[in-house]
Parts: sequence; structure tokens; C-alpha cells
Amino acid sequence: MLYALGILDPYDRRAFMMKLQGESDQLRQVVMAYQAVTYAMASVVTPVMPPASLRERLINQVAKEAAQEVEQFELTADTLAFGSAPVRPPDSLRKRLMSRIEGHADLRLDLRDSTYSPRQIQTAGSHSRRYSAAWRHLFVTLYTSMQLCWKAFVNLLRTVLPSVPSDRSRLSKTKTGFQGLTFIKASEGAWRELAPGVTAKMLSFDATSRKTTALLRFAPETSYAPHRHTEVEELYVLEGGCSIAGREMTVGDYHRAETGTEHYDTSTDEGCLLLVISSPRNEMLP
Repeated sequence: MLYALGILDPYDRRAFMMKLQGESDQLRQVVMAYQAVTYAMASVVTPVMPPASLRERLINQVAKEAAQEVEQFELTADTLAFGSAPVRPPDSLRKRLMSRIEGHADLRLDLRDSTYSPRQIQTAGSHSRRYSAAWRHLFVTLYTSMQLCWKAFVNLLRTVLPSVPSDRSRLSKTKTGFQGLTFIKASEGAWRELAPGVTAKMLSFDATSRKTTALLRFAPETSYAPHRHTEVEELYVLEGGCSIAGREMTVGDYHRAETGTEHYDTSTDEGCLLLVISSPRNEMLP
């Protein structure tokens, strides 16, 4: 019935079409009957004009979801960038920059000759304005790039690094010889929204295994979007309860998802707090 109505999601639609091709003629006849009934019902229903506010609501919802996807992408990109080794720019980059600057060489004024005719003065003034405009454009471009780089760096620090420990904690760690140990108290670290009703606090990122360790907090009556695991994912329920792949989980329960598996129905009624070790490169499913 859902297939005949055309409201199956793309994944289920593909699966049903494959099943439809391999089943008996009776199933195909039933589907054709449902499609005929659906067409007949649609042809006799009087069209209803949607309310004027519907378009605005749809646009707001699309903008909200797009902003959430952008934020999640930035969080993942910042995490990957923090764990990646620095890359030396190619030698050709400097040559390309210099050639671009030298492209404005025809705008330079030859100041060796101090005698100018009125025609030369007018031409020089025109060249000077062109020269100033070109350099002003180059300066604005560089300044904008520096601002974007600084913003990305600040977001990286806010996302990946926990709050800076107090002087007392740094002192005690140094005195007792605990170099190499990381401590993040419950009051430290920043919580960021990953999806509606889902916030995360990054605890660590392992550059070798390219896995993140984070706390995920789900608000009551919240579900997480379907996704595919590009690496093994492990989680442990610290507070509340949730449902994953149809299995109810409570405090103290552990779950492991192998590489390539998919989560479609991650949800909670009462809310929960999870400790999750996973890859930031998980693929969101339609």
C-alpha cells in the first residue's frame, strides 16, 4: 500500500522493487490493484489549496536542517583536521601566487622619468587608480582568507579540546609526574548540538585509529537520523534508556556495531546519556 501511494523512502522502495521482481504474479497483481485504487481516489478528490504559511514553514524547516547538517559537517571536518598530519604546500603554490601578482606589472608607474606630458599624467592617473584597485582587491581577499582561517581554528579548539584545566590541576599533574595523562572533569568541555535533541561533548580523538570518544546526550522523545558505520562503533549506556535496532537498552548495557552496519531506529523516550566510541566519518542515510 505504501509503495502504491508513493510514500516509501528511497531505501525501502528499492528493496521492495527488488522483491517485487522476484515474487509471484499474484503479488504484482495485488500491487497493480492498489495502484489502480490509489489513482481512482486521487482523481475524484477536490484539490485543496495549502495555507499561505505552509511555504514559510517548509523553508524554515529546510533552513534549520541545512544549518544542522553544516554544523555537523564542520564538527567532523575540524576533528579530522586536528588528527591529520600537517601537509607542506607544493612549491608551485608560491610560483602561482607570484605570477598572479606579477600579472599586475603593467599597472606600475615608471618613476624614473620625472617629465610627463598632460597625456602621460592622465594615463598615469588612470593606471594609478587601476593599480590601487587591484591591490585593494588583493588585500581584501587575503584579509578575508585570514579571518576564515582564524574562525576555523577557533572552532577547532572549541570543538576538539576540553576546557583548559586550572593552574592547580596543571601544577599537581606536573609535580606528581603524570605527564601524558588527560583528565576532563564533568564541569569541563563544551557540549554542541549534533541534531535536534542530541548534544555531544568530545573527549578525545585518536589520530591512529581515527576514532572519537564522546558523550552523547539525548533529550526525551528524541531519535537520531539513520546512518551507516564506516568503522566499528561501540557505546555504553550511562543514564536513562534507549532503543537501538529494536533492542531496549538501559544503564550498564553495551552495544557494538561492526563496520558497514546501519542504524535506522536509534531513539529514546525518557532521554539518555551514552559513551560512544566511533568514527566521525559515518555516512548519513536518506
